[in-house]
Amino acid sequence: MKKNLLLILISVLLFSQQITAQEKTVNGKVTSAEDGLPLPGVTVKIKGTSAGAMTNTDGNYAIKAKAGQVLVFSFIGSLSQEQLIGTASTINISLRQDSKGLNEVAVTAFGVKQQVRGLGYATQNVKAREIVESNQPNIVNALQGKVAGVQINNSSGAPGSSASINIRGGSSLSGNNQPLFVVDGIPIDNSTPVSQGGLIASAAPASNRAIDINPEDIETITVLKGPAAAGLYGLRAASGAIVITTKKGVSGKGKISYSNNFSFDHVNKLPELQSTYRQGEQGVSNAVATGSWGSLLNPGETIYNNLGDFFKNGFSQTHDVSASGGNEKTTVFASAGLLDQKGIVENTSYTRKSFRLSGDSRISDKLKVGGTINYVESNRKYVLQGSGSGVMGGALWPSSDNMSNYLNADGSQRTLTGIDNPYWSRNYKPVTDKVNRVIANGNIIYDPFAFLNITYRLGTDFYNEKFKSIRGAGTMVAGEEKGAISEVASTNQITTSTLLITGKKTFWNDFNTSLTLGHNLESTSYEGVTTTGLGFIDPTFTSLNNTLPNTRTSINNISRRRIMGVFADLNLDYKNLVYLNFRGRNDWSSTVRKDARSFFYPAISTSILFSEVLKEMGLKSDDKVFSFGKFRASWARVGKDAPPYVLATTLGTTTNSSTINPRGFIINSGAYYGNPLLQPEFTNSFEIGTDIRFFKNRIGLDVTYYSSTSDNQILGTRTTPSSGAFLAYLNGGSINSRGVEAILNIQPVIQKDFKWSVDFNFAKNKSTVKSLPGELDRIELSDAWVAAGGTNVAQAAAFLNGSLFGINGTTWKTNSEGKLLLDNNGAPQVAPALSIIGDRNPDFTAGITNTFTYKNLSLSFMIDIRRGGDIFNNTENTMVYSGTSKKTLDRGTKVFDGIIESTGLPNTKSIKLDQNYYQTLYAKQGYDFVEDGSWYRLRYATISYNFPKTMINRIGLSNLQVSVTGRNLILITKYSGVDPEVSGSGAGVNGSGSFGFDNLGIPATRGFDLGLRLSF
Repeated sequence: MKKNLLLILISVLLFSQQITAQEKTVNGKVTSAEDGLPLPGVTVKIKGTSAGAMTNTDGNYAIKAKAGQVLVFSFIGSLSQEQLIGTASTINISLRQDSKGLNEVAVTAFGVKQQVRGLGYATQNVKAREIVESNQPNIVNALQGKVAGVQINNSSGAPGSSASINIRGGSSLSGNNQPLFVVDGIPIDNSTPVSQGGLIASAAPASNRAIDINPEDIETITVLKGPAAAGLYGLRAASGAIVITTKKGVSGKGKISYSNNFSFDHVNKLPELQSTYRQGEQGVSNAVATGSWGSLLNPGETIYNNLGDFFKNGFSQTHDVSASGGNEKTTVFASAGLLDQKGIVENTSYTRKSFRLSGDSRISDKLKVGGTINYVESNRKYVLQGSGSGVMGGALWPSSDNMSNYLNADGSQRTLTGIDNPYWSRNYKPVTDKVNRVIANGNIIYDPFAFLNITYRLGTDFYNEKFKSIRGAGTMVAGEEKGAISEVASTNQITTSTLLITGKKTFWNDFNTSLTLGHNLESTSYEGVTTTGLGFIDPTFTSLNNTLPNTRTSINNISRRRIMGVFADLNLDYKNLVYLNFRGRNDWSSTVRKDARSFFYPAISTSILFSEVLKEMGLKSDDKVFSFGKFRASWARVGKDAPPYVLATTLGTTTNSSTINPRGFIINSGAYYGNPLLQPEFTNSFEIGTDIRFFKNRIGLDVTYYSSTSDNQILGTRTTPSSGAFLAYLNGGSINSRGVEAILNIQPVIQKDFKWSVDFNFAKNKSTVKSLPGELDRIELSDAWVAAGGTNVAQAAAFLNGSLFGINGTTWKTNSEGKLLLDNNGAPQVAPALSIIGDRNPDFTAGITNTFTYKNLSLSFMIDIRRGGDIFNNTENTMVYSGTSKKTLDRGTKVFDGIIESTGLPNTKSIKLDQNYYQTLYAKQGYDFVEDGSWYRLRYATISYNFPKTMINRIGLSNLQVSVTGRNLILITKYSGVDPEVSGSGAGVNGSGSFGFDNLGIPATRGFDLGLRLSF
């Protein structure tokens, strides 16, 4: 018995040793077959298991495996390769580029990666290199000109300024038309306050919160353009989605990287001013007059460049450091970044400090956990704009007076009647904004079976914001002469919980299926306190505690919103040749009435790789000429709910104390009248497209046609006084957006040492208002309007049977034949009603990127084109009112071609083109201030050089690159004002937005950057 036990024990030990001996560490290097360079980030997996590893920055990998198993090497843009494990412990692999791009991957809903070949809708990827090359602090601006169908407008050239983004026009008359931002599967906040601290929208446009994302932390950006692509994210993605994937750690040898960038900026373009007439009124010189309506300047008299001299050169610097490492089970990535930006206006700046930590760990073959935490602290200091007292006041200041002399002998402000001196404003009217933000997420991935995956992700985006605006004692602003202060302290949080259960199964080796069932819960909260005070008791102490107690006000705002959704995503394909996708989501929203809170929206899409089908049928033999062809089509429906708390009418902050029953609060007549019957609005979208490539992917063309209709709009609009309210929320109205997108990729030269590639994108969109509720013929946006001398001259508006992005403005009074109707003195008259005077939507946009690579030297530049798109030049209008515009140089007489309205006879009378004419007539009509906003610009040009590894390896470096970048170096436009890329009231204006309004904002800049990158 003992002998038998001994034999069994020896057999077990020998068997265990044999099993142990079979498992070994396999290592090697993965390189590119085209140039021999190492490939970092290649996935190395053991076929049939979940065990895997990734190559490090040098292309090296290590994985524990057994002889007889198969290693699968896969990399985006390359053909996958399998290798049987034999007796050797070192396996080196060379991956070839996928000439058909069949393995290209896009990150779609909730961080799920899908092959582009199987998608039935249009997406577009932007890689880390393209983002970094643009050298833009705001990630939204980094997408300018790179994605077909995406229109981006910067609000100003101030540090930390906001940028709006629209995909395929707009789908809402008064709601948010900007896409949802998603980082690592978690929706984040990209909101922009319309106004803060009681200031009007154009006075101090705030930052959009996507500016908090450090571009250096981004691996890729996928733009989901339509409802079919973004629908699974729910109603917040009705206008598309920007899906950001951040950098992760890779296994193997640790890597530390450092990069810096030093930027130098200068004002790009300024309006031209007249220097013929001096300061004065009614043709008579006057040293205290506001305008330039005096006598002629004498020859040789000093002329001051007040506008140009007000701006200085800006300087910015960025420093980023990251560390990455790990083994086959655990990887870690950490980064820290600093941006310090000084603007072209003194006392304007933006500082961002970012810290990020990401990690993933495989607990077992079936369980993996991971998470990311990102902390951002930003500080912005800027000044007021949008009026003569703001930063562009130099455009209104008489050239015969030195504006820089802004202090009197007693230290008080030296100014002109009615406006603050811009030099005084930049020192005594500061605006500051400080944000502390945490974006965190954690995920658990469990694979109980080879065919089943369960993923749970929990994330939150939390930030607090402190805004402060000071108007120093001595300001000329009416009611604030002794000083004023506004403060806003707020907290914002979005918490998201997502559960995904995915099953995959292949039938008969040809039919592949994948079904994902999911649950999503999103909770949004906001709380803010706005406090104001007037009259500083001590003029030198700008504190709320130093204001007169009886002038202080405090308002507390609280907002809550919750959305719950369940969804399903079914993917079917035959031999990876024909794909069919069915999607459906049901949402429950807290912002609409109870019986309408639940709403369902489906989507269906297909993708057919007809080039591969032809090959399968034996009708296509090779890829030499026709390499790849794909047809795609999709239809989708997506919903959108109402803003919080618009079902009921809000009450004012004062109580009823004057009637016979003095109790309770009075209805807030200045707010929107509530509508308890509001229902969700829906968008139905259809698109078709094709992707064809020739000569082994050297020429590729992707074309998409789309059409979407948004019905039953939830819109906030002005109503007739007889309705009992000036503003109300209504259901009604329809918008149709349709257009064409094209992407052309060409590789004219591919040689061992020299490569040249060209990427061209084109987009044409038209958004038309098909219907409006009741008798409305337009929807006006009160947050995007401009005035001259207190009279409303133009505003953003959507017109029935016209453009969603129209300009509603004043015109000369005419008859049905277009003839001017003049008064009895022969002067033109301003029509009493506003009408459509322009369309801000461009005819088309295009971007052309050229990249040349010769050995280690690279040159990349992008030409950005916008054709059409009107701009209302309110800066010019204000200059006319002040007498500094070249439009006012004609100060003689004129006989207007028209008829006298009272008699119907042709006009023969002349009128004086004097101060009265320009201020009370010409500046009060807006039509003459609408200009073509077309441009051709060199958006950026970057030259970079990578030092040979044989040189830098000697000093312990694995990579060393230097670069020089120029931004906006060339701008060709007929627009007479500043850079025509303007948005007068910032990115926070909903509906058709405020882009296309030039309203005395800080001009855009041009500049160049010096950069360094190294790693070891």
